[in-house]
Amino acid sequence: MMSVWPSIVAVLGTLAGALTAGLLQHRSARSARAEERADGHRQDQLGAVTDFAAALDAHRSAMFHRERLALTEAGTEHQLEAQTRSHDTRAAITAPHIRLQVLFPELAGPAQHAADATYELRKATDRTELDARRHEAKEASAAFIAAAATRLSPNHR
Repeated sequence: MMSVWPSIVAVLGTLAGALTAGLLQHRSARSARAEERADGHRQDQLGAVTDFAAALDAHRSAMFHRERLALTEAGTEHQLEAQTRSHDTRAAITAPHIRLQVLFPELAGPAQHAADATYELRKATDRTELDARRHEAKEASAAFIAAAATRLSPNHR
């Protein structure tokens, strides 16, 4: 009977070792999957920020051109082309803006401020005011991008 105990202890030790190794492997795999999901979400957020910033930049450029033509009383054909382009670029902001709000709700405020500043170009009454509003819109976009960079930083968790 004495010779059986070492065998039982050896079998139990082997089973305990296998169980421990299996648990550690399961935990490691679960941690890796969670890290992959977090990295995928971060990439989606970065894409949303980039798409929104690019759409906003295109609209700001189109609005500036449109309003500059309106202030100089350029030909109707050029004004209509600029107006059509600005309508297209404004529409192109909608999807990236919604995506940003869903994926990165903490940036909704800075994003809306940047969009509103861009839309304000339309209310300029002269070239000096148009230039000032354009500058404000660029600053608001830069502030949005800075806020996004801070939140996307690996140190900001």
